[in-house]
Amino acid sequence: MSGFRAFLLTLRSGLGRLFRHLRLAGAAYGVLLISLLLAGLAWYYAWYYVRQTVEAQDQVRFDETIQATQAAVDRKTDAYLAALFGARGVFLASKAVEREEWESYVRGIETKTRLEGLQALGFARYVRPDEREAFVAEAEEGGLPEMRPDLDPGGERSAYFPLELVAPSSEANLSTINQDAYTDLAHKVAMDRARDSGSPQATKMVYVLTESPKDSSADLALSPGFAVYLPVYAEGEPVETVAGRRRALRGFVVGYFRRDGLLDDVFGSGFDPAIDFEVYDGADVESSSLLYDEDGVQRAGVQGYDPFFSEKRRIGVAGREWSLYFATLPGFKRGAESDLPSFVLASGVGVSILLFGISWMLVRSRILAVRASKDLEEANTELEGTNRELEAFSYSVSHDLRAPLRTIDGFSQILQEDYERELDDEGMDYLGRVRAASKHMATLIDDLLDLSRVGRRPLRREPVDLARLAAGIIEELRESQPGRDVEFVAGENITAWGDASLLKVALENLLGNAWKFTARRRGARIEFGADRDPGPGFLAPVYYVRDNGAGFDQAYSDKLFGAFQRLHGQDEFEGTGIGLATVARIVHRHGGRVWAEGRVGEGATFYFTLGGRDTGDRTVPAKKAEVA
Repeated sequence: MSGFRAFLLTLRSGLGRLFRHLRLAGAAYGVLLISLLLAGLAWYYAWYYVRQTVEAQDQVRFDETIQATQAAVDRKTDAYLAALFGARGVFLASKAVEREEWESYVRGIETKTRLEGLQALGFARYVRPDEREAFVAEAEEGGLPEMRPDLDPGGERSAYFPLELVAPSSEANLSTINQDAYTDLAHKVAMDRARDSGSPQATKMVYVLTESPKDSSADLALSPGFAVYLPVYAEGEPVETVAGRRRALRGFVVGYFRRDGLLDDVFGSGFDPAIDFEVYDGADVESSSLLYDEDGVQRAGVQGYDPFFSEKRRIGVAGREWSLYFATLPGFKRGAESDLPSFVLASGVGVSILLFGISWMLVRSRILAVRASKDLEEANTELEGTNRELEAFSYSVSHDLRAPLRTIDGFSQILQEDYERELDDEGMDYLGRVRAASKHMATLIDDLLDLSRVGRRPLRREPVDLARLAAGIIEELRESQPGRDVEFVAGENITAWGDASLLKVALENLLGNAWKFTARRRGARIEFGADRDPGPGFLAPVYYVRDNGAGFDQAYSDKLFGAFQRLHGQDEFEGTGIGLATVARIVHRHGGRVWAEGRVGEGATFYFTLGGRDTGDRTVPAKKAEVA
């Protein structure tokens, strides 16, 4: 039972400490909770903003890439077709085009650098059935291959189109000399459309004879591609009608294009590598032949592929419709992501922790302040008790000690006056010493009480005319010793911000010391002034009291302002050693400092500064020894 009760007491004590902690630190935890909530909201809105903004920006980026790519494809196909039209111009400018002239033109259009997809540029001559035998004989006479195919399959045909000229003069291209592609349906359809329309017409996807790859053992290879036919008509023949164009036909300028390299130079440094680009020969990418793929991986129509953005566009090229397919790759989506939401979240959490730390420090400061306040209250209570004891002691000193001293002095005076005849000179000397000691003791008690009051009384600052105070004190000293001739010099407009009564006590002690220590000096001089521009390192103004009296040894200046410290014997100059200690305490209470300079037999100068309105660097200069 007792153990359970102890447990309850411990639990109650722990809960009490917890509730007190929460009461004091509740603000800090509240700031942390609110900051985390705000950070969460900021993160959500940042994520939403980034998602909307980045998606819009990337849609623009995707659309701009599509437009730029389509424009580049248009320029490229126009360049290919321009090469065919230029070749037709060669025929229009000459009745008979020689092989050297044809090869020179093809070299001029720079197929290897500007038109990489162009495998061969040739001329397919139109040979009528009645001209076939003459053409075969001419080819045999020129050492050229025979027309292929000639009569097989199908026997005699209505028209023949052997490839008469071809360039560049590579092995693959030269092997197509006198090859008649009109027997192939895909080529025949394109050639018939070109003949009847007068415009370039492309075949569907066919195979083009090319050089074999380097790692292949074959001499030649068939590569996917297409052919474009541009009709060449006889000069001066009417071509306004289909019938007229058929009668005027001389042949076709034909370009053979490989799929590989067809559009490679379309994509410069500005193309986004995170976007896939594919070209299909037809209106439907799913059922059309692939003409070009930028990265070699076909994606259009692939099941399960879900790009961030995709788009299909159609363009017309040489009578055929091509489909352009654009789709983003995974790298595009990664590039579209932003670190802003994570940054906002991390920043919010960081700021929350920072605010919590600041709040916790404030709460801790409050807790420490409460504890310090309690400690201060206890210290104040103890100090008040000490002050009361000190006041009681002061009262005791003032009353209880003074009474015996007065009794001693009184009876000593009676003995001196009434028993002067009964006492010899030695006895009278002893009584004189007793009376002098009692008076010195009374003076010492008064000085101690004054020193005690200086530290306990409140400081009441006000403007004080120190020059007027000093002049009044000197006047009182002159009245006390009218026989002395002392020159007193005081500056003008010497004011301070301090307690008038305390500053008067300080000046009374300083000027009283100067008056006392010049007693044996002829031509005694006392000066009171203020240096308002003492130079770097001084607290302005610096007040001083200077005399030309007995002075002191500078080596012992650190003892001047201590209680009961004297540098001269009682037989030289009377005093209790309390006056300068009182001066130091008054100056310190005003936030100032006091120090002295002197030489034996040459006088002394006492400097002091006061805090309050006149603040500044309170460093004492090295040339002046600070002793308090």
